[in-house]
Amino acid sequence: MTLKRSHVIGALGGALTMTAIMAVPAYADTLTDETTNATNEESILYTEGWNQKAAANVESYAVIRAAASSDSEQTGVLLPGRAVTVEGQEGDWSRVSSDGVEGYIRSDLLVFGEEARVHYQNVCGFTGTVTASSLRVRTQPSLEAETVGSLGNNRQVKVLGAEGEWYQVSYNGSSAYVYSDYVSLENAVQGAMTVDEYQESQSQAVSGSAVSADSGDLAMLAALIECEAGGESYTGKVAVGAVVLNRVRSGSFPNDIAGVIYQSGQFSPVSSGKFQSVLSRGARSDCYEAAAAALAGENPVGNCLYFNSGSGRGIQIGNQHFY
Repeated sequence: MTLKRSHVIGALGGALTMTAIMAVPAYADTLTDETTNATNEESILYTEGWNQKAAANVESYAVIRAAASSDSEQTGVLLPGRAVTVEGQEGDWSRVSSDGVEGYIRSDLLVFGEEARVHYQNVCGFTGTVTASSLRVRTQPSLEAETVGSLGNNRQVKVLGAEGEWYQVSYNGSSAYVYSDYVSLENAVQGAMTVDEYQESQSQAVSGSAVSADSGDLAMLAALIECEAGGESYTGKVAVGAVVLNRVRSGSFPNDIAGVIYQSGQFSPVSSGKFQSVLSRGARSDCYEAAAAALAGENPVGNCLYFNSGSGRGIQIGNQHFY
């Protein structure tokens, strides 16, 4: 795609000048600091970008139907937190469209406008893709701020918000900033799936087998997911649950959920006391949902037994790598 802002570089004569330009390091935020105007792509981070959008406020999924009736044919599926464009209302139903899927969803299964934006960010999170060869990550939204790292081309990053020409992002578990010209939000909002796409995604999930669990196991798994992936997308949350269940099945770890979670030296929130605190008050509902999905066999990471935020190896989901 094209960059969100246009940069005009004047004609520079002479081989010496061109050599100097080519010698500039490939850190994108050094290329320019001119002030330019954002396009509508950035508006998804703000309320006005959601004036005609809604997000699924459900535990499993919302059904999209061909007509405003529960007896009508199912045309699509909207997973938790995912968004659609609202084309109109018909009684208790909303007429919606998303990613080529059109139809009706019961309005009570949706949240709208600003509430939809916040719900989407909490459940799915906005994900941007780096378009520069190397993009500096800074502590503050300024070219003079300290550099804490860099992101390579096509690297995905969780976008938390925007400040002027900068995006606030999650980097190694902390908030940081990158120059927004070099992060594409073109595919930042996930939408609906056709029935066939949903069924295919379910069949392709590498599940092994479902794991039997009581309410205590579910509560522990949900609490660990909140501690380790509370700020990640639904898929990122399920992935953490899947790692725990992969360990239960593996034979190289304890053979029950409690044993895996409490195994010495494995999960830092357990040793720090954070896990017990979340378990005592009860994990968030979205983390319970992800835990239930993992227990039912949903698995986006195959046979992975480990994860961390920064190794650069294995399967990347949001800010974490699974291997």
